[in-house]
Amino acid sequence: MSKHFTPILALSVISLCMTFSSCNKDKNVKRFQDAAMSLDNTTHTLINEFDYWPECGIRVTGSHLASLISLTELQEMLPAPLYVSGPHKDGKWDLENEDDFGHYNPKAIQYLADLAQKVVADKKFVELSKPLVDEYLYRQMHIMMVLHDAIYDENRYDKETRDYIFNETVENRGYSDGADNVIYSLNLDDDSFVYGNTGDRFFYFWARRWSDGTIEPFYQALSTVFKAYHPEYKYDFETYQSPEWENEMEYWEEEYEGDGFDETSYNCELESDDPIKDSERIKEKKAIEMIQNAVSKLEESTNVLENEYDYWPECGLRITGSHLFSLLSLRTLNRILPCDLYVSGPHHTNRWELNCDYDFGHYNPEAVKYLGQLAKKVVADKKFVNSTKPLVDKYLHRQMYIMKSLYDGLNDKSICSDKQAVLDEINMLSGNSYSGNIAREFLDKQKLDDGSFVYENTGEMFLYFWGRRSADGTMELFHDILETVYDAYYGE
Repeated sequence: MSKHFTPILALSVISLCMTFSSCNKDKNVKRFQDAAMSLDNTTHTLINEFDYWPECGIRVTGSHLASLISLTELQEMLPAPLYVSGPHKDGKWDLENEDDFGHYNPKAIQYLADLAQKVVADKKFVELSKPLVDEYLYRQMHIMMVLHDAIYDENRYDKETRDYIFNETVENRGYSDGADNVIYSLNLDDDSFVYGNTGDRFFYFWARRWSDGTIEPFYQALSTVFKAYHPEYKYDFETYQSPEWENEMEYWEEEYEGDGFDETSYNCELESDDPIKDSERIKEKKAIEMIQNAVSKLEESTNVLENEYDYWPECGLRITGSHLFSLLSLRTLNRILPCDLYVSGPHHTNRWELNCDYDFGHYNPEAVKYLGQLAKKVVADKKFVNSTKPLVDKYLHRQMYIMKSLYDGLNDKSICSDKQAVLDEINMLSGNSYSGNIAREFLDKQKLDDGSFVYENTGEMFLYFWGRRSADGTMELFHDILETVYDAYYGE
């Protein structure tokens, strides 16, 4: 379920900019002055949202500012409608709308931008209100300034690239690789988690303003106010560049070319990527031996995705797959099967395309069914199960338990009232979740933290796996395999 955050920056600018007017002839001056000086006495108006003000993102910032000036009162103060289209109406914001967002009226925003110039001319008032502004709104305004200046940095993004990133972000409701590139390239973390937790939401705001044609007057208003309080601000990429991003770019310049993952991304002996011939298929008995041998060598696995941070065994599905791939390659797995592992998607015979934005691997039900048959025979060997249990405990138990618990939770009406809605949403958001959507609400109910950060860090990606298996029709087949293996090791 998409969440929209359109009201916030308007309120931020208004609560600051309009308030600072020294023109006593304006009938709204006193009202806004009182509001600005009450930044330390706001309330949380979105009752279903976790309140982490002032170390918060756009949504909760807007929630608190709305307690100072309501949407209805704000509209009455403007010379033109605040919105020209969108779901917001009758003095209320519609934050649950999946199909549209509020399109601001350029005339209303330009009015605020022009007003801001006059407003912050009162230097005495700026000085008086600066402690409140710095405590409650500096982080958010600073993030907004830098993100805007970064995407408009002509040394990094030309107009065509910038428009592509904005458009992709809007179409994907806030999620795009281009936006991630901008966000992760910047070092805006401070002693809070505002940027790291909600940086994408701030960028999404600018993308929507690009879409509705108000990005210039919004930036004019914001920069006028921010620089009045912090005239020392100056953007240049070298000042804000993330060290981690710089190191990653150096790596890719040396190791990566083209789209998707190239063979050089894998730290393993390269095998042919040609289709599997019937003569290459591995017989069942040999396949069982190979799987058992791979499990017996879990201690010796390596991370074959060199560009991925290795936090095995306290890791998510991606790194788990990377380590397992070092013991039993994708091509070998395809040889074990009587048919191709995938019926469609971006993956190859011997390598995964893990950076594909528009598709994922759709498993072949016949292949998964055959893997289920092999799994039953592998764990039917009780001696093998007993001998490998310490390894499975250490390297795979967390991941299997999370997968099993999520599946069970999806089918438990007391936890999940609409299983398909949760799966559809996690697919729509490509595995992302955030406060307030139904996928996050479902994940938060699981209480699967175990002292590691596996679930807390990657729980949504485990759920995304089930979402994709629901989409390709193999969810129950994969669950049967999981149940078979899990019961063999932990049936008691």
